[in-house]
Amino acid sequence: MQRPDGSLALAERHGQPLERYHIDQGDTDDCGPHVVAMVVNFWHGSAILAADEVAREMNRPRLGAGFPPLVVRRIPNWATFPWGMADMLRRHGLPVRWRFGADEGDLHRALREDRLALPIFGEPLRREGWRWTGWAHIAIACGWTPDDDRYWFVDSSHSAVPFGRPGDEFLGLWRNMRGLLVETL
Repeated sequence: MQRPDGSLALAERHGQPLERYHIDQGDTDDCGPHVVAMVVNFWHGSAILAADEVAREMNRPRLGAGFPPLVVRRIPNWATFPWGMADMLRRHGLPVRWRFGADEGDLHRALREDRLALPIFGEPLRREGWRWTGWAHIAIACGWTPDDDRYWFVDSSHSAVPFGRPGDEFLGLWRNMRGLLVETL
């Protein structure tokens, strides 16, 4: 929704703000499963999924009806694929898609329309000398403030909720991932 001051914020659902469903991922690499649990719980207005159970389920591939017939949702205990998150969200009743090429306008539109937007951002090619130190992360966009150009997230890697990132920093990290976005329709 758009506020009178021009800022954008995700509206409450079932009378509860998204922040109520925040789950801290601790020192795991489980941002994907944590985001899935938070989104499903917010969507349904009840804590029906536990993030650690989602992580265990996503570690195992499942048989699908399409081609290829095996849906690999994540590398066990590490990286979660966007199609894996979309698969889990669909299995819990959410209309969702994932895509490359999204931009700032898409993110603003999703916030104005109260759709959930889950941008994947990071530095996948980062190195320190010969050592690869790349990373990627996903969080739930819950707002944008124009006066300080900050994007706000319910982010499983931060205990502060919502957590703000400067717009230029976030957009650069998101561009590194080619505008990869999981979003409700």
